[in-house]
Amino acid sequence: NRIVGNKAENLEKAIAYYQEALKVYTFEAFPEDWARTQNNLGNAYYLRIKGQKEHNIEEAIACFEQALTVYTFEAFPEKWATIQNYLGIAYYYRIKGQKADNIEQAITCLQYALTVRTFEEFPEDCARTQTILGFVYYHRIKGEKAKNLEQAIACYQEALKFYTFEAFPEDWARTQNNLGNAYRDRIKGQKAQNIEEAIACYELALTVYTFEAFPEDWARTQTNLGIGYHNRIKGQKAQNIEAAIACYQQALTLYTFEAFTQAWAMIQNNLGNAYRNRIKGQKARNLKLAIACYEEALEVYTFEAFPLTWLNVNGLKFFFKTIYIILRIVSKLKKLVGWKKNR
Repeated sequence: NRIVGNKAENLEKAIAYYQEALKVYTFEAFPEDWARTQNNLGNAYYLRIKGQKEHNIEEAIACFEQALTVYTFEAFPEKWATIQNYLGIAYYYRIKGQKADNIEQAITCLQYALTVRTFEEFPEDCARTQTILGFVYYHRIKGEKAKNLEQAIACYQEALKFYTFEAFPEDWARTQNNLGNAYRDRIKGQKAQNIEEAIACYELALTVYTFEAFPEDWARTQTNLGIGYHNRIKGQKAQNIEAAIACYQQALTLYTFEAFTQAWAMIQNNLGNAYRNRIKGQKARNLKLAIACYEEALEVYTFEAFPLTWLNVNGLKFFFKTIYIILRIVSKLKKLVGWKKNR
């Protein structure tokens, strides 16, 4: 937990100290101390900056599993649940193995943790694990997508029983944003109402995620809100698109090409889509703005780096550029006809 000094170096020192401690704290002589040190070493490996991420996560998983040989459910239920929670996170972010299988393992570990971390006994720990489990269900590959999203929504709603705006504003805002994503993508229920729920969640999150206090979270949520408004069914279409454009433009005040290249490109693409569907303003001008956004996005979405995205964005650019040219020709012809009539 050291704050002073270089974080990467501090973690290397922590790993070295824990490894030295394990020369004394053997499983046979000091099982509890050994298990505690294995757990700490696992956390250090998970957070490690140096070395290969893939290797560090494997080391973390191995340490946590070692610790569980002592910290059993029967003997140390709280510690067992804590390590199951850590294992769940590590398996979700695991690089080795099949992603779908790793996510299933993560779900199993987190569900194990919740057998101890109940809302009645450990409300804060329960909320923390429910939030993680909701995130994992949202990204689950196996199973039915509709059911996975329902599980994610249920987990986030459980977490919000503890994470209130007054007591835990940051956790509350993060969970509201995640809940918004789940509602936005929800398959069950009425699409129009799901989008309304998503928009409401994002707007709630933004009461905490201000530009001044949480700039990155603010920009991310503005982007999500823009997507929500662009997809909105209720309300006036013209106003919804204007709201989406405003959100994307807000996000771009932080997401610059230099600092957040991929996020910047994604929003430029989204902004292009919004401009091409825009109802307010002149159609030709809106298409010109859309084309400019697509061209900006293609600065990042190159054929070499993002072939499928490049194909999609480049196709849109070409299509709407053609329409723009046709509109310009039609406009000039109309002016010419009008000029001849007035002669």
